[in-house]
Amino acid sequence: MNDYILILDIIGIIAFCISGYILSSRAGFDILGVIVIAFIASFGGGVIRDLLVDRKVFIFHETYPILIVLLTIIVSYIFKFHNNTKLTNNPVFILSDSIGLSIFAYTGAMVGLEYELNLGGIVFLSFLTAVGGGILRDIIMNQVPFVLTNDFYGTVAIIIGIVVWAMDYLNISTSPYTITIIITLGTLLRLIAIKNKWKLPILFSKD
Repeated sequence: MNDYILILDIIGIIAFCISGYILSSRAGFDILGVIVIAFIASFGGGVIRDLLVDRKVFIFHETYPILIVLLTIIVSYIFKFHNNTKLTNNPVFILSDSIGLSIFAYTGAMVGLEYELNLGGIVFLSFLTAVGGGILRDIIMNQVPFVLTNDFYGTVAIIIGIVVWAMDYLNISTSPYTITIIITLGTLLRLIAIKNKWKLPILFSKD
């Protein structure tokens, strides 16, 4: 199971790295800026999560995550993932961001279970791991964080956190199959929300 979680982490890193690459390259950042944003998008939420629970921050102890990000940037450049005229119509961005969101929401919730947190703690870590890197990315790029204004983005992470807690509470065993189903459903929910333009209610108008 640990090997499967590691594979999920790698996929999540690649997915969020691609989204960070596309956003920063479309914004006209130089190569250093693109690398910085890609790293923040990939690791920001996980680093904050690990520091909060006093857990070893894996990016500070392992080399492979750094190599994965650098290789992903190179591949993204070669295949010109940034070339779509509109970011909202960029299927690579939408799919990679949705996959990364669901994977990191799941792994964040699992860290909460590992440290025996309650429902609130598990959901918070799920949310933080999934959207923390994106929030930092957007702040550095001088944008309103995506999660605060865009459809079902953060809601998907919260739902996944609740599902993981419920499965543990009900003693439902997890396997690579159930994990894959949770992540796939989370990704599909995000894509369906985009397609149907689902949004949470807005309490206050800009006027």
